Amino acid sequence: MITDEEWKKLKSGDVIWFTCENALKPQNLIIAKITENSVYCDKKKIDKKSYLLHSSLNDATQAVNFRLEKRIEKIQHQINENLKELEQENG
Repeated sequence: MITDEEWKKLKSGDVIWFTCENALKPQNLIIAKITENSVYCDKKKIDKKSYLLHSSLNDATQAVNFRLEKRIEKIQHQINENLKELEQENG
């Protein structure tokens, strides 16, 4: 998320980073217009308080990696559950 201090320094032409929920890596966006509460990039309006926006690639990458780790944990848990069911059925 972009802090209030970082927001005040942003201007048109700056690059910010967007980390959509299913992204495997951050997407860079160029600011076309910025207001007090929103940023516009490629005709897309994004709210200032969006946790999907980041001012640095490092922060954006950490956010994406955290979400990926959580998804991997859920998938691994489901694999383990499926294997248990198969063992019970065939065991």
